[in-house]
Amino acid sequence: MTSFRTRFLLGVGFAAGMSAAVAHDLWLEPEAAGYRLLYGHHPRVSHEGTRQIAYAPDIVKSVVCLDAAGGRLPAKIGDASPVKIEGDCAVLYVLTSSGYWTKTTAGAKNLKKTETAAPLGSWQSFESVKHIARWGSGAASPLAPPLEIVPAEDPLALKDGDKLTLRVLASGQPVADATVSYDGKPRGQTGTDGAVNIRVRHAGLQLIQASTRMPHAGPEADEVVHTTALTFALGAGQ
Repeated sequence: MTSFRTRFLLGVGFAAGMSAAVAHDLWLEPEAAGYRLLYGHHPRVSHEGTRQIAYAPDIVKSVVCLDAAGGRLPAKIGDASPVKIEGDCAVLYVLTSSGYWTKTTAGAKNLKKTETAAPLGSWQSFESVKHIARWGSGAASPLAPPLEIVPAEDPLALKDGDKLTLRVLASGQPVADATVSYDGKPRGQTGTDGAVNIRVRHAGLQLIQASTRMPHAGPEADEVVHTTALTFALGAGQ
């Protein structure tokens, strides 16, 4: 399998009305009958505690809900922020995009580079998050979206202090030299096979993140930025 190489960012920079220099997080919070898709400051990353930021529901571009064996299940997607996703998902993957962003002297604008005067830099933003609630072939197999993090073994069976092997994949291809963060802090780089070992360091929700920047093919932006997160609860499979 050919290795995919690109330049990397740390963490999840979800650029909904914010400067590219300000990182925010996208995550799924379990609730009755499903999940809520949240954006803002995740408590595992921010010392300020959880802070949610409203977003337009139409940023949700695709939702994949799988059973433990990898079969696709129906999911009901809400139309208000924060978006609610109802379904008995062993694995839930959500891809979002806030569109094009251009940095100007007046700050970041939700516009294409071609729609602004004297742009300082521009990017098309995609953000995704995958939550594993139950282990099986559905969680072990790549979904092949633009960017994802795939565990090599059951992360739900881990204990505090155990190591977990992960692979960072772009459209199913391994991403080499990717810096992967854990709770917002860099913990390792992927090899040519896209793999990296991460040690889990606490109970409860685990948050692992990675991001890529690549040249944009058209005049609308300079780069395409893909960010992704993997979440699961330690010990949920025990």
